[in-house]
Parts: sequence; structure tokens; C-alpha cells
Amino acid sequence: MIQPSFIPLYPFEKLHYDLPEDRIAVHPLPQRDHSKLLIYQGGTIQDSHFYDIPGYLPTPSLLVGNNTKVIPARLQFENANGNTIEIFLLEPLTPEQTIWTAMVGNRRKFKEGEKLEQTGIYDSQTVALQVAWESRHDNKIRLTPLGGITVPEALQLFGKVPLPPYIKRELTADDINRYQTVFAEVEGAVAAPTASLHFTEEVIAKLIEKGIEQQYLTLHVGAGTFKPVTADNAANHEMHKERFQVNSALLHALIARLDAGENIIATGTTTMRVLESLHYVGERIHAGKANPTEISADSGFDPENHNLTIRESLDAVLRYSEKNGGVINGNTAIFILPGFRFRLCSGLITNFHQPGSTLIALVAAFTGEDWRNVYAHALKKDYRFLSYGDSSLLHGVQSGLSY
Repeated sequence: MIQPSFIPLYPFEKLHYDLPEDRIAVHPLPQRDHSKLLIYQGGTIQDSHFYDIPGYLPTPSLLVGNNTKVIPARLQFENANGNTIEIFLLEPLTPEQTIWTAMVGNRRKFKEGEKLEQTGIYDSQTVALQVAWESRHDNKIRLTPLGGITVPEALQLFGKVPLPPYIKRELTADDINRYQTVFAEVEGAVAAPTASLHFTEEVIAKLIEKGIEQQYLTLHVGAGTFKPVTADNAANHEMHKERFQVNSALLHALIARLDAGENIIATGTTTMRVLESLHYVGERIHAGKANPTEISADSGFDPENHNLTIRESLDAVLRYSEKNGGVINGNTAIFILPGFRFRLCSGLITNFHQPGSTLIALVAAFTGEDWRNVYAHALKKDYRFLSYGDSSLLHGVQSGLSY
């Protein structure tokens, strides 16, 4: 087990609460923006609906979302002996997306050297997708599209939307649309940034009308977001890593808001992880570190990462991005838990998360012990929980520290 040297010995038992099974939303509401909205600020809690969220966001402010797009990452094949083999794609390792890391169901029945195949019709042509082990030891598989299609086209034809493991039902046609945000653009996620599922074109239009600036980054949500916590404390939990991309337009917007002392609101924990990682990217660039966009779990607690102001750090990131075509690409495993100092985000839009999870740790870091009051209120008021559940707008107890 990896033990980051600066992660505090925070016990996960402090992050547990009782979540009845019937409070887990297994289907989305008929209308995205009709979910309930809990607003927390300064110890007070209000109830509303998501379609009214523009009225609760401070003006002026910058609202940052995650434009990742969920791919049909679940594939099913049948081998010569009639055994069903399920492939859950995790991360592409080649630009053509032919080699992936993957989780394999019924793995022992999928032998080295064996080729599995599905056939279908694409654009009036018979096509196929083959799968074989690239490295069984390293959980790498090779996808071979046949008949003139690409791997992304084959996935659209043969793949299925990967619903979270706690949604214990069969996939429906509705999920193809509803487990995707209305601003999804960059393919690569195997799980949705669920805080953004409530947005509609109408809500976005109201935000524009109110003068709330919107910018997007990309973090490809991985299966690690559902990884159960088995360690007793945070220092012994191996935090998952996810790919991100940030462009210079967002960096300019962040700097402008910081200079004006205005609010930066993250839509979702995925967005917050990237935004808060940017400070440590800047620290690593300034220190001349190799691979400065690779952010480790303990970055927020490493005393070497507290030499710059957030403005100085973002300036370093901006200069770095402009030398690299106006974007930065990296990976973040940042672990946000109580004791973390927030540098950019003063607000967070997020759903209600699983007990004892790293996502609850993030919420507890952002709202302090009031997270318990927020969750107790949501349970009492019949809020729906987890990916297809209701939403909240949380204002951090550290709001203002970043500026």
C-alpha cells in the first residue's frame, strides 16, 4: 500500500453516516433541472430546486464545469466455450485507442492468446471488434476494429454506458442521454461528472443572462471515483489518478477573478480537484520539477508546495501553457480532506456522496463539521442521493482565504 508521506492520519470513521438503500436514486428524474437543491452558507441551510440555481450564485462570479464525455466503456463478448467475458475499459494507452488498461469480468475464462469478437452493421457495412490480451499481467487489452471503422466508432456500436456499481439494474435507452451532461464534449470518461447532470440549456441561458461567466476544463472521470475505502485512515488509502486538460482561456479567467476578489464556483468534485491542483502545478513549474503536471495525493500537505501565492502560481501555469500550445495536460491524484487549504474555490455544486468515501472527505474539508448537518438535513427532507440524485450548492468555510 502506498503511504504518502504528508497525508494526515485522518480516520475514515469520521466520514460515515447511515444511508438507507431506498435513498439511492436508481433512475434520473424526468426533467434534469427539477432536482432538489440544498444551499449551504455560513451554517444556514435552504431548500430550493436546481432550475433556480442562477438566483443563488453570487454575481459576479466564475462558474467552472467539466466537459468530459462518458464513453460506452462496457463491452461484452462470448468465448468459444460460451462464457461471457465483460471488458470495462479504464484508460487508453495509445492515440488510436487500440490498447487500454481494463478490468475484466470472468477473467480466468479469458485465456492468453485468445481472441474474442463481436460483429454488427455500421453505415450499411458489416464490421467487427476483436479483443485480446496485450499483457494479462498488467491488465492491458488490445482492441482491433475490422471492416473500416475506428475504435471510437466500434465502441459506439458495441459498447454500453457504464452505470455506477450501486445502480443495480439493467441499462435503459434513457441512460444513454441522461448519464451525460448537456455540455459533454471531450470523450474519455468512464463515469459522469454527476454534479453537472442537472444543467439544462435553459439554466445555462439564465446564467448567461445574469452575467455569470462560464468556463470549462476536462477531467476524465475514472472508475477509481467509486473505489471503496478499505483503509482505517487517509494516510493508508491509495488515491486514484485521473487525466485532466486546462486551456489558457480558463487560466486567464481564473486570474481575472482572483485579481478582482470575485468568486470561483466549481461544478463538481472533479472540477474542484483540477482547480485546486493548479496551484501545485505552478509550484512544481516554479521549482523546476520534472513532469510538473503530475500531481500526487499529498500535494496539498507537502510543505514544499507553499512557497508561492496563488497568483504567482497561476502565472507560472499560464506561461507554461502558452509554451505548450495554450493547454496543459496532466494527471492528478490530489487528496482533499480535512486540513486541506483551498486556494481557488469559494463554492461547490455537488451531489450527495457515499458514506466514508473520499468525496465525503472533500466535502468535509470544504464545509467543516457542518457537512453532517447538511447530510442530516438532506436525509430528513427526502433528498435523493448519489449519481442520479439531487444537488447542493455549498459555500466553503475557508471562502476568502484564496484571495
